[in-house]
Amino acid sequence: MGFTGYTQKESFLFGMAGLRVLVIDDDDCLRFLIREWLEPAGYIVEEASDGVEAFEKLRTGGFNIFLTDVLMPKMDGIAFLKKALVHDPSIASVVMSGSAELSTAVSALRSGACDYITKPFSGEALLITIERALHKKELERQLEDYRLNLENKVKEQTNEINLMYTRSIDAMVNALEAKDFYTRGHSQRVMTYSVATAKEMGMADEDVENLKRAAILHDIGKIGVRDMVINKPGELTMDEFKEVIRHPELSVNIIEPIPFFQPLLPAIKHHHERYNGQGYPLGLAGEEIPLSARILSVADTFDAMTSTRPYRKALRVDDAIAELRRCAGLQFDPDVVTTFLSCLPRIHISKQDSQD
Repeated sequence: MGFTGYTQKESFLFGMAGLRVLVIDDDDCLRFLIREWLEPAGYIVEEASDGVEAFEKLRTGGFNIFLTDVLMPKMDGIAFLKKALVHDPSIASVVMSGSAELSTAVSALRSGACDYITKPFSGEALLITIERALHKKELERQLEDYRLNLENKVKEQTNEINLMYTRSIDAMVNALEAKDFYTRGHSQRVMTYSVATAKEMGMADEDVENLKRAAILHDIGKIGVRDMVINKPGELTMDEFKEVIRHPELSVNIIEPIPFFQPLLPAIKHHHERYNGQGYPLGLAGEEIPLSARILSVADTFDAMTSTRPYRKALRVDDAIAELRRCAGLQFDPDVVTTFLSCLPRIHISKQDSQD
């Protein structure tokens, strides 16, 4: 084995650090010889005659590198290598073998060995191989640290960007509620109803969190509807009604470019679909409608019914409950209605405009 290009100072850099080496071989003479080469270079050497004994020593921790023979009793070197790296992936490793076959080296490297050396070898060749293995493991560690730091940095920047988007959307929600006095606090209440229902139905935590955000943003498209239409006290004309029912798609158009909000789109777009297929914008029916949208629909409608609007006063809670039950299976998913009503007594909402 030729010299790898290290200077003499560099070639003993790791040894001078007092690193611990575990030498595993069933040949007592070879272990003794390796110790004689390594200890003057500054390494702290321990020995084992087979893989089983070696693993017991390895479990005590503190080794920086191990050198293992391939053919040994009880546990061969490749089996030990695999087991050792599962136990401690950070440890460097060198496989020693009397076989010059390429297949043995390939097997060792595929199993995670940092390097491979063929017997017989000189002390100088062994030192260089050890240093090369340690250097490779250090580079792997640095690369992993860089990857983790990069991932964390990207995550931090992504969170910062998402926070900026969220603040912008919050500003739009506030702007929407400022133009529509009667829906002030509506999105927050719908969120509370939706989250309670989703949790009761066993929805996954991530999906509940997405539904929570969707509920806050579900009416954001109304910012594109004229004030005179939103606040009209009387019945809407056909053109005015067409303007209003565009708001789910307007909401989607506003937030769709933001990757952070992509999971929210189905609930927002389809929260005015009806279980019987008579809703909008696509006329979806039954379970074609995303579950998040079916939950949002019930929560949205209940809060709308129990809130005063320009065209009517708030309904009594009992009357709103009766209306939900009447429309279950027609406008609403009956299972969602049942779950929502079972949760309702435990949901505390403060609304000045509600009626008892």
